[in-house]
Amino acid sequence: MSDIPINTPATLLEIEENGRKIQVMENDTLRWFNIDGVMQSAMSISEPSSLVFPHMLFMVIVTYECTTANRILDIGLGGGGLLRFLSDKYPQADIETVEKSQHIIDLYRQFFNPEEINSKVHCKDAYDYVAQHTHATPFDLILVDIFDSETLLPFIFEPQFYSNLKHLTTKNGWIALNTVFTDRAQISMLSDVLTEIFPETIIYGFKAAQFANIVWVIATDKQVLNPIWQQQAFFSTSKIDGLTYLLDD
Repeated sequence: MSDIPINTPATLLEIEENGRKIQVMENDTLRWFNIDGVMQSAMSISEPSSLVFPHMLFMVIVTYECTTANRILDIGLGGGGLLRFLSDKYPQADIETVEKSQHIIDLYRQFFNPEEINSKVHCKDAYDYVAQHTHATPFDLILVDIFDSETLLPFIFEPQFYSNLKHLTTKNGWIALNTVFTDRAQISMLSDVLTEIFPETIIYGFKAAQFANIVWVIATDKQVLNPIWQQQAFFSTSKIDGLTYLLDD
């Protein structure tokens, strides 16, 4: 997932889970974990709340657009990068996190929570959690970072998942969705799904150079994304105008 240079790493933990090799590594500046040799998440040792991966900078665009962030839902804990950032930016907010793997939750608590953030972490499948909480008190911000490049999750193009997300979000809320796509056909497929669920808004997609991550920034009503962000978007899509690419790959 990353080309971040890593020098003289030390292995803090190495375990097997469901046939996968999980390692926690550290050098002078970073702590990170690998699954089968591929870096999944990283944390700055000196500044734990800073964002290490480029796609995360696009994920948090929604934090600058949202006028009120009393309740935040973080779907996909990983190494806790977004959770540390959100907890630092919104110390008074009610932040809940959903993570399917108890092993990942345990790794986060042991190695990636140096400031001992006390937040609610639900060990549950993302699709099931969202489906079962559509009548809960809605969230002002929802950040979804659960899709990877190994396999497409079975519900990535499932309209019901995104419909449930919409019901979980306040009227003037924002959703950030990270996906990993290898071709534009996949972008087009998800664009068709999302514009049906969010027909009143223009959705913007962002892409960091050299990475396959596509971050979708979605307003749940008719909020207009700041033009500063619009100028950096890889594409825009809407029910009326369709999908338009604004930058080259």
